[in-house]
Amino acid sequence: MSETKTVKHIDRRAVVKGAAWSIPVVAAAAAMPLASASTPACPTCIKAGFPIIGGIISGAWTSQAVVAGNKGTIAFPSIFGLDATQCGISFTNIFQPAFTYIVTQATLTMSDGKTYNSAVGLGAGAGNISTVGAMPGAFVFTSVSLPNGGAVGGFGNYTDVPTKLTVTVQTTLQYGIGLSIQCPMVLTWNLHGVATGLVAFGAGTVNFSGTATV
Repeated sequence: MSETKTVKHIDRRAVVKGAAWSIPVVAAAAAMPLASASTPACPTCIKAGFPIIGGIISGAWTSQAVVAGNKGTIAFPSIFGLDATQCGISFTNIFQPAFTYIVTQATLTMSDGKTYNSAVGLGAGAGNISTVGAMPGAFVFTSVSLPNGGAVGGFGNYTDVPTKLTVTVQTTLQYGIGLSIQCPMVLTWNLHGVATGLVAFGAGTVNFSGTATV
């Protein structure tokens, strides 16, 4: 009779010991997928847009380049922004409505295929899903190649024009309690540029204009 009791007692201790050892292992295994799945994916609803300026939304722009040595500077007004107004409840269920970003690069593409980077207009900005946030500054592109051409008296078309603006930003989105992710984004505007003016013997003036779209 005592032998039977001893066997049962050992079996219970073995079971309890095995269960106690397995609990942390099971808990850790269950926690690992949860931790990896808790980092949200970068949203796709933040896009290129146009902020409200003077009560209107417009992609219209103008710029005048004074050409010397077949080089000129093309400066754009502050009409470009980050549009997060399409981020709805699926965004706010994960992220906080306000976010910050840094403009790391701005590239102008001309109709001849050449590209130029701006050293101006880069820096930090802020956005919100209720608005289109303006870029931190205007973009200025220097040493743009502007060949001889155009019309006498400044009338007629000048053939080399801005066609595209590409801006790279790094957004920081807040979620949970004190957590954040960084999401790189590339924004593009079609500039639809036209120009008038004359460049002769490497010098002249060219007036650019257009209405940008996304």
